[in-house]
Amino acid sequence: MTPAQHPALAARLEAAGLFEADWYRRTYPDVDESELSPLEHFLNFGLSEGRAPGPRFSPADYLAANPDVAEAGGNALVHYLTWGQQEGRALARPDAWPEGPLPEGVPAWVTQGAPARPATGRLRVLYVLSVQSGGTPQTNQDLMQALEGEAECLVLRCSGRDLVLYFFHAGIYVPVARQRLAVPITARLHTSVEYDQIVAGWLQEYAVTLVHIRHLVWQGLGVISAAKQLGLPVVCSFHDYYSICPSLKLLDENLRFCAGRCTRSRGECQPELWPAEQFAALKHDEVYAWQQRFAGALALCDAYVTTTAAARDLILSIFPALDNGRFAVIPHGRDFTEIARLAVEPEAGVPLRVLVPGHIAVAKGAGVLQQLAGMAELSHVEWHVLGSVDGGLEGDWPASVVFHGTYRREAFHSHVAEIRPHLGAVLSLWPETWCHTLTELWAAGLPVLGFDIGAVGERLAATGAGWRVSPFTAEAVAEALDVATQPGEWQRAAECVTQWQRQGQVSCSQMAERYLEVYRQACPDMLPVLRRPVA
Repeated sequence: MTPAQHPALAARLEAAGLFEADWYRRTYPDVDESELSPLEHFLNFGLSEGRAPGPRFSPADYLAANPDVAEAGGNALVHYLTWGQQEGRALARPDAWPEGPLPEGVPAWVTQGAPARPATGRLRVLYVLSVQSGGTPQTNQDLMQALEGEAECLVLRCSGRDLVLYFFHAGIYVPVARQRLAVPITARLHTSVEYDQIVAGWLQEYAVTLVHIRHLVWQGLGVISAAKQLGLPVVCSFHDYYSICPSLKLLDENLRFCAGRCTRSRGECQPELWPAEQFAALKHDEVYAWQQRFAGALALCDAYVTTTAAARDLILSIFPALDNGRFAVIPHGRDFTEIARLAVEPEAGVPLRVLVPGHIAVAKGAGVLQQLAGMAELSHVEWHVLGSVDGGLEGDWPASVVFHGTYRREAFHSHVAEIRPHLGAVLSLWPETWCHTLTELWAAGLPVLGFDIGAVGERLAATGAGWRVSPFTAEAVAEALDVATQPGEWQRAAECVTQWQRQGQVSCSQMAERYLEVYRQACPDMLPVLRRPVA
């Protein structure tokens, strides 16, 4: 079949800009073994085999986003070109990064498939990520948007088997390359020679000038050595404790904080982002080999970043070799369209409304919340959960717990205004490295009650904008609530929240300037052209 023999499909492909001959040939090497052109090969074989025509369309992602098409058993690309495009069908799941429409101002090399070096005075940064939702990718997007004009931003995502390279611009992740590993990366080794070769090739082909590790789950640890072998500086950020233990939050099987050193109990800790069967015995055993592998890989980096002094101290307690004088503490920036004072002052005889935002899981204090809701002495308290509940926890809850469902980031204030809470609560049992929900609560004007651990405890201590609770029990929370509602105490905390709103909130541009300073130190050869502050 030639384009002339199938003119309608070929025309639609060309109009949609979805077929890229060079990409198709690189992605599917068997194309060169045939006597067909890449387009002819795709029309004759690739289409029916479910191959992607180019980096901007993944049949698997389209079917996942449109289960009715998958159930009908139709060809993903044919459906999209015939009906889906006109219907405005999604190319990927809602929680995936937006890959279209193609934004204005995209460099010509992105669409033409002929990478050029970045313009003089600009970095081309490769951000290494895997998950597409949550605080880490959202903060990274905030950073990339703040750096536009200063840096060209690429994003490397890996699912363990599928690698995708994106160019980020104006909120859109434009795919520029895809590759599937013959053998997926596994947790135990966390390496792949094939992965290293692909990444090294992309680093060279796309003229990357700096690599910034945001998260290494499902990625190969060799991304760091691949960059260093090419003479590229590498910056590594820590947003949780994955490098210390795949349990991620450093909580043992009894939800006790271990600080990266196994507690004495003989139960087993569970990896959070890998199947448990990939580890024979994590606690008191494979965790030590895990830490050794990460220590060797991380030691190659030029600079390190985390968000609080408490998180940096914890990481350095396990990896002391990273204390090279270039371990920066940079708070997460946020730009709010409004800073509000939505907290309602408690009144005698009126139910106390406590807002608990975010994803409520066991490590986020779901068990503590259940105990609090069942305490007779707190029958006057309403617990308003704004967010999702972990699987297995959706059962019967006392009537004092009100679930409002998930929320969009930009709609948080409107939900708070409807609930009219008196204060907020963060019940995390693990030492979060930042806690975005704490920032959102303060931006809405709510004083916050939180356990005295990690970033939550550190930030509450620094601002006075709430109450630190210890030990991490429902009884201690009940006592803190009694203090918080005493005359004058709520007003004191509310005034501290107002002070934070005036002077404590870090903007995205301020965060970006701090990161640029780290990049400057890691790229001394570019110092003369990286002195311009972010607008």
